[in-house]
Amino acid sequence: MEAFTKPDIAWGALVPLSVVVGTALLTLIAELFLSRFGRTPLVMIGLLGLGIAAYFQVAIWQTPVTTLGGMVSADSLGAILSLAILGATALTMLFSEDYLQARGLRYGEFYPLLLFASAGAMAMVTTTNLMVMFIGLETLSLALYVLSGLSRTEARSEESALKYFLLGAFASAFLLYGIALLYGAQGNVDLRSIAATWHAAAQGEVSHALPMASLVLLLIGLGFKASLVPFHLWTPDVYQGAPTVATAYMAAVAKVAAFGVLIRVMTSVAPMAEFWTALVWALSLLSMVVGNAAALIQRDAKRMLAYSSVAHAGYLAVGLASANATGTVGMIYYLVAYSLMSVGAFAVLTLMARAGDATTVEALQGLYRRNPFAAHGMALLLLSLAGIPPTAGFWGKWYLFFAAIEASQIVLAFALALTSVMSAAYYLRLVFSLYAEPREATTPWRVPAPMVACLLACTLGLIGLGVFPTGLTNAARHATQQVLQEPPHTALQAEFSP
Repeated sequence: MEAFTKPDIAWGALVPLSVVVGTALLTLIAELFLSRFGRTPLVMIGLLGLGIAAYFQVAIWQTPVTTLGGMVSADSLGAILSLAILGATALTMLFSEDYLQARGLRYGEFYPLLLFASAGAMAMVTTTNLMVMFIGLETLSLALYVLSGLSRTEARSEESALKYFLLGAFASAFLLYGIALLYGAQGNVDLRSIAATWHAAAQGEVSHALPMASLVLLLIGLGFKASLVPFHLWTPDVYQGAPTVATAYMAAVAKVAAFGVLIRVMTSVAPMAEFWTALVWALSLLSMVVGNAAALIQRDAKRMLAYSSVAHAGYLAVGLASANATGTVGMIYYLVAYSLMSVGAFAVLTLMARAGDATTVEALQGLYRRNPFAAHGMALLLLSLAGIPPTAGFWGKWYLFFAAIEASQIVLAFALALTSVMSAAYYLRLVFSLYAEPREATTPWRVPAPMVACLLACTLGLIGLGVFPTGLTNAARHATQQVLQEPPHTALQAEFSP
């Protein structure tokens, strides 16, 4: 009988995630001792915990470590995406309390749920083990189901939560079946083993069927979370029905987590590129066309941004279909920029809570007369979403466009450029509405200080990334090289070439 060998555990790699989980538990306990009208201490505790987690995440940035048998992979890719998740969570917390008070949603569980969801998202982007990824996905999803139905007295909110839960459970089943088939093919659920399994299949040692079927099922499950067409049908209804503060968080964090996993999956299955590139190509093209076409006819700003998020998922999928390092760098850059754009845009929409949470284009008309600062901030965020230079949104699309050109994906590159021009129609329509004369007499709106801080962080961040994009692109390039040059991935250089 062999003696048990104690595994070597790199505890430093586990600190950021542990801090977020600990902060969630602390806010859960602290909420018991607070009056139902004062949740500001929970915000303070949450922001402090997120700041500490970000500090430790930066501390391990340049030292890639895989621990617990590959269940935790502390590399630069995980660090960048985890920081994006932590930043989006902190920004959401900044403006959430005023919105919840204005809407009468005085539920202290909002903040623990937000932190548990972030912990799940971080687990997704910092692992190469598909079971750990699935646990992280379910942690994120279960929290989002509750957050989307937080407005318990509104039928629309409850309907969105039920729809999200039922469709999400269905998509999770596809994902789990895909993981099971992969386990049957290779005897483990580590992403880094897929390439070896495919090479063995090419030599006749195992069947091609299981790896191919597992990849299709994985794409379905992750495509649902990423809001790729045709798995996007939940997105407009859930975005519109959920409390706006929950929509802001969902739009940013779920996208980062889903595409973070897709980056790891697709770099792992590069030897199968001839098979999966066509699938991702179709998903990307459909998402860009359907998302932008549907957004053009929307009269509600939340539904418009929901369909635009489908289009942005299509833009990001261009980087996957390109199957090169340029595409991966562009995706990482765009995910960070998109998290700022989406949180900031939905933050401005939370101001509409004072008008009964009406988020129609007409209700936003004349926002400049009510509060110039909010109108200017929203305009800048919309211009970045449209990809107008010199904002970060422009550079994100620029990198993805050239990734497609580099990979000879001319149709995708043309579709990205054309649909970006199409998106400018509805983004600029909303911008013009902000500065138009209001239809009725209006009173000035007060923007709370936390909301001001959130909008400043989003707008200055987008301007900074737009004027000085090289800092983030260099970090993204370093992260891409780390992922591609790990020993299990040396065979992938032919497909994902710098």
